[in-house]
Amino acid sequence: MGFFKDFKEDLSQAVDELATDTLADSAAPDDDAVVDTLSDDVSEEAAAIEKESLKKVADEIANDGEFDLSGLAASMEESDKNNEEAVITAEDNKAGNKEETGAADASDNTDDADSDEEDEDDGSVAEETAIITKGLTVVGDLNSRGSIDLLGYVEGNVTCRGKLTVSGSIAGNTKSMEIFANNARIDGNIETTGSVKIGQGTVVIGNINATSAVIAGAVKGDIDVHGPVIVDESAVIVGDIKSRTVQINNGATIDGRCSQCYAQHDINAIFDKKSKK
Repeated sequence: MGFFKDFKEDLSQAVDELATDTLADSAAPDDDAVVDTLSDDVSEEAAAIEKESLKKVADEIANDGEFDLSGLAASMEESDKNNEEAVITAEDNKAGNKEETGAADASDNTDDADSDEEDEDDGSVAEETAIITKGLTVVGDLNSRGSIDLLGYVEGNVTCRGKLTVSGSIAGNTKSMEIFANNARIDGNIETTGSVKIGQGTVVIGNINATSAVIAGAVKGDIDVHGPVIVDESAVIVGDIKSRTVQINNGATIDGRCSQCYAQHDINAIFDKKSKK
């Protein structure tokens, strides 16, 4: 029994050294390699199982002088199986992380594409034309990068970068590059960077601000135009007209003042010179 006792102690010492070396090797990764903490945990677990199996064999030798190699083989197979399962689990986790990273990158790319599309707006006029049909009623503001053909009814402000053609009704302010209203009703101010044409049968209750204007309908409000104004014979205007030039056809009705304040002539200078003579 003394021989087996000494053999047990030597074997236990060898097992401890082997386990210590295994853990040291797993704890010291190569300088050029990427440290995988999950794999280190798997190696530590396998080393602990092997150490437990060897100690069990040493106890059998010390007590009986015999040991079962099949038991040792079964323990080693179980240890290898556990090690392989742990490695497979680690690989599955890595694959899942890669899929999540790929999905996140795809989402970021989609967001970037959407933001790029939004940034494409350079302020230019689009070629598209939105149509509000005769039987359509819109409650809320309209905003278009192109033109609008409005045949229905809009309760709200209408803004477009192109031409606004109105044959329906608007209860709100309008702003566009150009406006043409025929047999329409507009309750609100009109502002354009181009021309305004108010056709026969159109009623406008609001001020008009444009670079040129042709009035053949009824307007109740002030007209401020930096260019020429033509008042047709069918026009009815209740309000003041400010323009560079004005043409009033026979039959037009104007209840207000006409001022050519944007004219090129300096009227005050002309009369001052005459007064000095």
